[in-house]
Amino acid sequence: MILSAVSSMAYAGGTAFDANSISAMGNASAGQAAEAGDASVLFANPAALTRFKRAELTQGAAIITIGTDYTSTQNNDGASSGAPQGQNGQVFSRKDGFDSAALAPNLFIAIPVNERLVMGFGAAASHGLVLHYDENFPGRNQGRDFDLKVIRLNLGFGYKVTPTLSLGMNGSYERYFQSLKLKLNYRKAVADIVERDCTTLCLLTPDLANAILQTPEGEANGGLRMFGWAFNTQVGGLWEPTANTRIGVSYRPKTRFTGNRGKFVLNDPQLAGFQDSLRSNAGLAALQGIDTIQAADDLASEQVIKQEITLPDELRVSLFHHATPKLDLMATYTRQDFSVTKLNFERERNGRTLENIPQNFVATESYRVGLNYKLYKRLTLRAGYAVENSAVDDATRVTFLPDSDRQYFSFGGQFDLSRDTSIHFAYQKLDTDPAPVGANKGIRPEEVRGGDFQGNVQLDTHFFGVGFTERF
Repeated sequence: MILSAVSSMAYAGGTAFDANSISAMGNASAGQAAEAGDASVLFANPAALTRFKRAELTQGAAIITIGTDYTSTQNNDGASSGAPQGQNGQVFSRKDGFDSAALAPNLFIAIPVNERLVMGFGAAASHGLVLHYDENFPGRNQGRDFDLKVIRLNLGFGYKVTPTLSLGMNGSYERYFQSLKLKLNYRKAVADIVERDCTTLCLLTPDLANAILQTPEGEANGGLRMFGWAFNTQVGGLWEPTANTRIGVSYRPKTRFTGNRGKFVLNDPQLAGFQDSLRSNAGLAALQGIDTIQAADDLASEQVIKQEITLPDELRVSLFHHATPKLDLMATYTRQDFSVTKLNFERERNGRTLENIPQNFVATESYRVGLNYKLYKRLTLRAGYAVENSAVDDATRVTFLPDSDRQYFSFGGQFDLSRDTSIHFAYQKLDTDPAPVGANKGIRPEEVRGGDFQGNVQLDTHFFGVGFTERF
């Protein structure tokens, strides 16, 4: 019952962030697959590695801060547990500064082998999300704290087929981490079992079930930690029709994480007695059609679980144009098809599949434009703007995936300390629309849906990045 609350955590467009390249972040990732400003182009398009004539190392790190505000849009919403409940217009805010932040380091290396072949290596975060809600906000039964990180290691090459056409490929190993904390109301769990499983002759009312089974009062803390891995590939091409214009295209198929394994823990001292009570009343409950043995298993204090997650494919098309000696113009179109995203949880002990929360994932499309302006001989400024649609609709959105339509505003620059050494800096503001939550009534049982609540989630997200490039 509890793990069914987690089973919709497919990681949609709002979690794929632009921290894999500090230089590209300054342009809102516009032109990333064609510019080849540093070795981080491997992440977007391995074919563009052929632009490098010397070995190059690029290293950087970004800090992403995420503030999470929830505003109730109806009165007396949320789970009934004695905790404060939302009134229309009430704001539940939690801003922990860098405690609500994600660190995203990256490292890329490009090494020319000969005039046509360039090898590349990269390590960067490809997806990430950190959410910390107020512990009493009405949607706490769906998820209160959430942390997701996907790290990608790339090894690839670019090969110049003709003077104007390059092709490339890279392979990747990806490491996945997920953590979720939520609240569970035992009394609602038992009542839901009774309402769901009782026969037409059932004499065991929810109130009587609570008394017989000695259901503890209040809420318990639940936590999930999961690790996994996957392999994938990426192909790309770079066409240079003129000395000042480049067009880059890359495609990456969907990524299926099949090695995920972790543990779900319920932390409550009353839990053991509650499970004993469930099992001791199994005979009486069975007469009413209630499977209390399975209910006790569902509420086990520790459960080893397996998980399958599919992240979407990605098509990227970029244009770079050196307009004047001081001005570069660039643009990128990206499409990620989240309709293929699947997320299934199974108990390792018996392989039983848990319920999937209904979700209507769609493809996201982003449009990005940016520019470089050479202000001085050693100083280049960057700016960018992007828009992207949400992968989640209002009817099925959940609190731990508050994805919505968004805009990116970026500013950055590059300072050349010498011919061989450059410093990069960037700032990006992610402006998201308010994300309505609470309308997904397909989530069962009710204690993980969080009761009858309606509200809006507003994320306050900022990216800060710094890095350097060394050429050899």
